[in-house]
This record gives sequence, C-alpha cells and structure tokens, in this order.
Amino acid sequence: MPSEHQAMEPAMELALQANFGSVERWRDEFAACAKALGGASGRVMLAFQPREGTLVNRWAADHTQAPAGAVPLLALDMVKHAHHLDFGASAPVGAFMATVDWGAVYARYQAAVHAASEPFAAAQEDVPGALVIDVRRAGVYEQAHTMIPGARWCDPAAVAAWSRELPTGRELVVYCVYGHEVGRATALRLRAAGLKARYLDGGIDGWHKAGRPVVPKGGTP
Repeated sequence: MPSEHQAMEPAMELALQANFGSVERWRDEFAACAKALGGASGRVMLAFQPREGTLVNRWAADHTQAPAGAVPLLALDMVKHAHHLDFGASAPVGAFMATVDWGAVYARYQAAVHAASEPFAAAQEDVPGALVIDVRRAGVYEQAHTMIPGARWCDPAAVAAWSRELPTGRELVVYCVYGHEVGRATALRLRAAGLKARYLDGGIDGWHKAGRPVVPKGGTP
C-alpha cells in the first residue's frame, strides 16, 4: 500500500514543502499538535490561510472552531482516535494518516487557493514590463524546453527564501503550467510579503496557445 507521501498530488506535496520544509516535517508538526492535546477532546487541523497564502497546523477545542479566516483542509478528531492513545502519542496520527483521502484534501486546497487568488490574475498583455518569474515545479521545469522571454526560474518550494530578494516596488508576474494553484499560491505568498505580485492567467500553456514568443530554457535548476 502506498504511503500518504506517495499518494499525494504533486501540487499538494509541493504546498507542504513550501510551507513546512518537507512532507515529513509537516507530519511531525501535525503529530506534535496531537500530542499537545493528549487525551483532551478536540481536533488537529491542516488549514489554508487565504490572506497569507499559507498552510498551518492548528488545534481546535471542538468542531465549531477553526483558525480565524482559515479554510480547514484536513482534521484529526482526537476523540474518534482516542483508543489509539494507549499506544503512544504518534499512534492516533499514524492510524489517521492511513485513512486520509489526499485527493479530497487536494480538491479542498485547490478550491481555497483559487477563491483567494482570483482578484490577482494577470493577463498576457500585463507581462511586458513586469518582472516575470517561472514557478513551475522543479520536476516540470527540468523537462521543459522553453520559457517566457525575460523570465527566471525560482523554485516554488523555496518561495520564503527567494521572495526576500525581490524588489518591493516592481510589478511581478509569476507563471506555472496552467495558472492553477502553484502559480496562484506563490503569488499569494509574495503579496503577503509586501510584493506587487500576480499570477499569469492560463500559465505558460495559455501563452503557448496564444502564439506568443518563447525562448529556449536557460540551464537546469
């Protein structure tokens, strides 16, 4: 049986990497939240924060609570898994992870990111004059042959690091393959850092289909 790491959509795995450093570090933090609850009732949640464009782990005392303004994506009910506590704090998390439907989690994440980012779409006509950043996933970028003229590739999994190097007063346009959650979530993260970032509607796929110019990709990440 595949692990939860293997069963994740690549974009969901990327989101956890970008926010926690790795899937394993996210899982460890999630387990630590469960351990902090001990035998108390409540639930541990993975939630999306629309304003910041980030994922966070939080706990809530009951089913009516969630982080302010956040969208719950995954929740571990400690009461439901309380019978595992006799086997140690990690047992409820291990049992829970074995049952997670990562397809459903990803669908909730995708919907939340799309709703939060919709006002920040950039049209193809907005690209000239902007600082253009290619944020296709590393594996996708490695297999690509072309990019938008003037763009530079930055690993979306490391956005917290390279965002500090970007000019605050410059218009930024980031693009992924289709203009879905990778580019959108990266734009949200950059905006939360005080940057004037938008995502390219339709991504580089839409750019290609419109017959706009591309250049050979320069080097590999």
